[in-house]
Amino acid sequence: MFIQGRAAHNFSAADPTFLLQNHLGGAAGKETANDQARLRDFIIKSCSANMVEQTGKSVRVALIGCGRWGRNLARVLARLGALEVIVDPAVVALTPYAEELGVRIVSDLDAAFADGIDAVVIAAPAVDHAWLARRALESGKPVFVEKPLALELEDAEALAVLAKERGLTLMVGHLLQYHPAFVTLKKLVAAGEIGELRHITSHRLNPGAIRTEENALWSMAPHDFSMILGLAGAEPDQVSALPVRVVNPSIPDQYFVQLRFTGGLTAQVNVSWISPYKEHKLTVLGTKGALVFEDTASERDRKLVIYRDYVDVTGAGPRFVKSEGEPVAWPAEEPLEAELRTFLAAARGEEETRTGPEEAIPVLRLLRRADAAAMGGS
Repeated sequence: MFIQGRAAHNFSAADPTFLLQNHLGGAAGKETANDQARLRDFIIKSCSANMVEQTGKSVRVALIGCGRWGRNLARVLARLGALEVIVDPAVVALTPYAEELGVRIVSDLDAAFADGIDAVVIAAPAVDHAWLARRALESGKPVFVEKPLALELEDAEALAVLAKERGLTLMVGHLLQYHPAFVTLKKLVAAGEIGELRHITSHRLNPGAIRTEENALWSMAPHDFSMILGLAGAEPDQVSALPVRVVNPSIPDQYFVQLRFTGGLTAQVNVSWISPYKEHKLTVLGTKGALVFEDTASERDRKLVIYRDYVDVTGAGPRFVKSEGEPVAWPAEEPLEAELRTFLAAARGEEETRTGPEEAIPVLRLLRRADAAAMGGS
């Protein structure tokens, strides 16, 4: 965890010479280690240079936090030729990974806000998101923050105001808004392919990712809430939630959330980190058909399926029409790369992001409402 204030976090600058001596196989003067390091850096930087040519002007990014998800961000940012430095207290443990990517790693937080950095990506614990994002914005850096933007609604709104005043990008990591299958699903809904929306169900079941610093709702539901609000185009009128406690009596492991919107649209969200199986599945029901986005489907052509006219109303009474559905084609692009490409383009002033404060704050507000409903009903 990053703790605010230099005296509190007690970070110190990492010495590159020390890192070279201790993590490239011996003293810095040894020819073999230097040759290997130069070759590695040459290969990575050459690939990065080619990528920069494809993506536009280079943006030098500092990544704050390189834990489980931060490593994925580092990998893609390095591939895009944008990762300049990783900032994380665990320098020794992460040095081999930084070397693999051909980037620096330091423990000094000030490195993320230095003049040689163009933008900041934050993958620290959620409790640190708000103050780190504020410091980045105050340093004049466009910011990408992993979800949630902040824990408190007031902090998120203040960050939105600051970003607007400074004319800087503030983007939140609602990854599925950049998943090409979900983007395709949204287009089909907007085109009326399944008629008027009536109900949305979202399951996010992830066995083994049990946390102690946050509950399953805050850890998992932001993605589902982001997708549902994006499809609904509005926030719900009514929110109810049922928390389920299995492992820890004070931290719910599973949540069932029900939403009701103006106009009759309803939605259900089921998130759990104690499910014995993994399932990420969004089902969208309309008056003329249904769309199913199952990101965990084993076969690619079953990840996005449309069911047309699955209810026959031509007879004396409605009749369900069973079918395998039609696979829907969608672009083959890694969602995380699409997301980070968008951030880099926004940092260069070339593109607007889909997941700025105007999208992220309603998600945070819904998280707050669902959490309050769960506590009220528990």
